[in-house]
Amino acid sequence: MKIIYIHGFLSTSNAQKAQILRRELKDYSDIEFQSVDYPDDLEYSIESLSEIIKKDLKAGVKPFLIGSSLGGFLSIILSVRFDLKIALINPCLYPSAWIKKMGYIGKTLTNFDSGESFEVRPEAVAYVEQLEKELTSYRKDKTMVLLQTGDEVLDYRYSLEFFKDIDVDVEKGGSHRYDNFESKIGKILKFFEEN
Repeated sequence: MKIIYIHGFLSTSNAQKAQILRRELKDYSDIEFQSVDYPDDLEYSIESLSEIIKKDLKAGVKPFLIGSSLGGFLSIILSVRFDLKIALINPCLYPSAWIKKMGYIGKTLTNFDSGESFEVRPEAVAYVEQLEKELTSYRKDKTMVLLQTGDEVLDYRYSLEFFKDIDVDVEKGGSHRYDNFESKIGKILKFFEEN
């Protein structure tokens, strides 16, 4: 089994949940774990991640994805396009609306982990709006969603409503980072192993 972790906005492959997964999965000899980076500029992120998936598929490996926040959105798009099983942690479903709400268009932002800066271009946001049309095609049988009600960045009720057709794991309290993430790894692995 191969598991790929897709981090959130302004983060990197060394994000906290990636470190937790790396630590918790190291004793599983049958699991290959990879945490990946993608461009901060959202116009190039899905293509970059798609190349990683295509390379795995060409090698006969069908990866499972764990996506957090923006990584959750990207995981849904990749799942739709490549028929992959995904686990979403406090996912950001409509990033374009969130970016507009935060007033980020035209601003220069800095990645928390890498320290690299980039401009949030209107073209990139328009591109994301096109991608968002694919969200409603998400595969109910291939999607697991973990939410915490204490998410201070995204209103968990939005995801709860969007995923009303599947059994969503909602935990009281917590945060956008998803507190006690370690406690959910076994449940995620069980979901990935189910046919």
